[in-house]
Amino acid sequence: MTKIKFTKMHGCGNDFILIDDLEEGIPDERKGEIARLLCRRRFSVGADGVLYLCKPTSGSYDVRMRIFNPDGSEAEMCGNGIRCFAKYVYEKGVVQKKRINVETLAGLIVPEVEVDERGVVTSTRVFMGTPVFSRIDELFYVNEQVGEIKLTLLSLGNPHAIVIADSFEGLDIDTVGKSIESHKAFPYRTNVNFVVQTEKKENEISVRTYERGVGETLSCGTGSTASVLALNALGYVDRGVPVIVHTEGGDLIVELKEEGAYLTGPAETVYEGVVELRMETEGIKEKLLQASST
Repeated sequence: MTKIKFTKMHGCGNDFILIDDLEEGIPDERKGEIARLLCRRRFSVGADGVLYLCKPTSGSYDVRMRIFNPDGSEAEMCGNGIRCFAKYVYEKGVVQKKRINVETLAGLIVPEVEVDERGVVTSTRVFMGTPVFSRIDELFYVNEQVGEIKLTLLSLGNPHAIVIADSFEGLDIDTVGKSIESHKAFPYRTNVNFVVQTEKKENEISVRTYERGVGETLSCGTGSTASVLALNALGYVDRGVPVIVHTEGGDLIVELKEEGAYLTGPAETVYEGVVELRMETEGIKEKLLQASST
């Protein structure tokens, strides 16, 4: 039997289970399996992913973040997840500075926390880097059911497909999102973002995201950033003007500057808990021992 402490967190409704692997020392080959188990909604803790706080591979970083999806696959980066991660490591005293060098599969990510007089992180600004575009507003044949659709494809360390829509009304996010996410053109799958620009307000957009390995989530930080970058490439939004991104779970702010994109938004701690894992030859079985709100 192994007891593992965790913290449940969310960024605009995009929720995560954070496990301090500096203390737990979970074998790498078990991390994906544990994520599959614990992310099951209604049957376990439930979440859009598991964040592991790990020892960095070199002194160039303060900490390392590994992200596993509910299907057990590992993701490169997560804009909402890294804000939760930064809040945790600062408030727990793991890193005692406001600019945190985080190692991820997407490389160095540097979140900057804003802290109130109590030492509580109220918001986090993250440099998201510069995009690599592979397709801009080009027709893409999805399948017989969906047909052709215009896509903008880019990477921010993780892959994104952007669909510009007039409205979300009548749009089947699950069907279209899944069809694009799992298309043979994307052997490692892709996140799919559906974007609607607010009428007469060029600095406000709404985004719904179908995340690879997850499904539709209430918010996606990298997806929101990628959406603003796509709109900029298409000439709909200008650099230097902060864009308010409305997601189902709350609002984020994306700023495009010469050096790249910045994402600002909140993160919240929901509760802390303990699960008991029983390692067996056929897999892992778990039992929630306790949970307490903070």
